[in-house]
Amino acid sequence: MGRYDKSIAVHEEACRVLSGGVSSNFRYHAMPVPLCYERGEGAYLWDVDGNRYIDYVLGNGPAILGHSPQPVLDAVRASLDIGQAFTAIHPGELALAKRLTELLPCAEQVRFDVTGTQADHIALRLARAHTGRDRVIKFEGQYHGWADNILASVTPPLNEAGPRATPATVPQSRGMPETATGEVIVQPFNDAETLNSTVAREPEAIAAIIMEPIACNTGVIEPADGYLQSVRELCDRHGIVLIFDEVITGFRAAPGGAQQRYGVTPDLGVFAKAAAAGFPISIIAGRRDIMEGMTDGVVHGGTYNGLTSTVAACAATVEELVRGNGALLAETEQRGARLIDGLNALATQHGKPLHAQGIGTIFTTVFTETPPLTDYRDYKSSDEVMRLKFVEELQHRGVRTTARGTWFMSTVLSDEDIARTLEAADGALAAI
Repeated sequence: MGRYDKSIAVHEEACRVLSGGVSSNFRYHAMPVPLCYERGEGAYLWDVDGNRYIDYVLGNGPAILGHSPQPVLDAVRASLDIGQAFTAIHPGELALAKRLTELLPCAEQVRFDVTGTQADHIALRLARAHTGRDRVIKFEGQYHGWADNILASVTPPLNEAGPRATPATVPQSRGMPETATGEVIVQPFNDAETLNSTVAREPEAIAAIIMEPIACNTGVIEPADGYLQSVRELCDRHGIVLIFDEVITGFRAAPGGAQQRYGVTPDLGVFAKAAAAGFPISIIAGRRDIMEGMTDGVVHGGTYNGLTSTVAACAATVEELVRGNGALLAETEQRGARLIDGLNALATQHGKPLHAQGIGTIFTTVFTETPPLTDYRDYKSSDEVMRLKFVEELQHRGVRTTARGTWFMSTVLSDEDIARTLEAADGALAAI
């Protein structure tokens, strides 16, 4: 019997009733098919064939406390008996909002939503309303949700992407109107000079600069020294709203997000994923004068915003992550740094162009002859075929990572897990 026979059978059946056999396009890329998992506990997942995996996907980031974390489950269970959807403020929601304004540098006010896509969407709407302008700058290779008006140049083929200094705005989905991304200007990440020149041509037209402060979706590329500060100063000079998309970095790069880690405060911040350890919540946080646009004509709604169970999950998760001045995150970052160093050492040992980079709580593995990665073009020029083969060989050895090469660390990983992961990587590199 094959290692994945039951998952293959489940996938064949699922394709008859689920479009593509999955409920998100970002779940297609698994080998030999999207596997079916039946249980998660701590750092591990088990598929229907009984295979156990050390999980570095973590639902694409949310399960930062591992699977089924007891403090979060206890908080959610306690919330279930009081009801879920009141269509009104409830005490837990108010308490969480107060706590977040204490923890998040940009948060004078917050609003709750359900997904990162929706939170990014309202952040852009708030910025346009606040400035009276329409154009938005985003960065090549960065993802801000799948809404039509911002789904551009996330993974553009290099033959369509245009010059490095003046990237084309490339729509990323069929079915988008031709005009959907007409107000989007794409820029290279980590290039302050080019960004300044672009803004100088039409500063009065630009409402917002939206960015992942760490480019997590393609390469886990940190900002160059002084880069975020230069973007902050540029926005201040021209009255542009600076939005940090911290859907991934929020509560992962530091308890207060990447804005705390790098000491640069945006006007608006968007948080999701790790905020509730796997429960669906997102947070829009920012300056009071911008956030109060929602009481002055900026429409933001959502039946499922601020449900008691998701608020309880978020509150419990946040307290776990900030306890002891962020001790859990600090320990996780140290383990992640050891894993990064170990992977790079194995690459040298095997004579393979594997390169690991990022921060200890989230990093990437790519195959490139010219490390480090500094922008999307560097990532896109790496060897995708070899990366996917490495991911597949790791999976065969019980280590699960994302197809794009991103590794999410959970706080429950042990030193033994790190050692087993490096053993699997050793075998995977030998196999490719």
